Amino acid sequence: MTSQKLGSLPVVLIVEDDPDVRDVMTFSLQKRGFEVLSAADKDTAVEIFKERRGKIDVLLADLSLPGDTSGGLARWVASVYPAVKTVYVSGIPRHVALSSGIVRSEVPYLEKPVNPDVLASTIQSLLPRLDSSGEAW
Repeated sequence: MTSQKLGSLPVVLIVEDDPDVRDVMTFSLQKRGFEVLSAADKDTAVEIFKERRGKIDVLLADLSLPGDTSGGLARWVASVYPAVKTVYVSGIPRHVALSSGIVRSEVPYLEKPVNPDVLASTIQSLLPRLDSSGEAW
């Protein structure tokens, strides 16, 4: 089960090594109603997941993180916290990531620079819709 309940904000973990890109995405998503956590690398992201006990709705992952250029973070999250949705945001063209087998075709993939509205709507499309009782429908 994800952390989203009526009255709480959807939680997004941004994992991006470029501090400027990370800051812009954080600001953009917070402005659009998300709780945003951020990490500059895979190890920090793993620690955040452990601290939050998986209570994160969406992992927003850069594919070209130092030490994790093969999508290992997303695979780890999928195996340990299967309810967490993943969105890749990368400067690597989508066709290259697909042809190399780094990402699966069904996983949302946005190329940088990303329009903040497109980013927010992509994330929102992955979240369950809640009714007035707080139950997903």
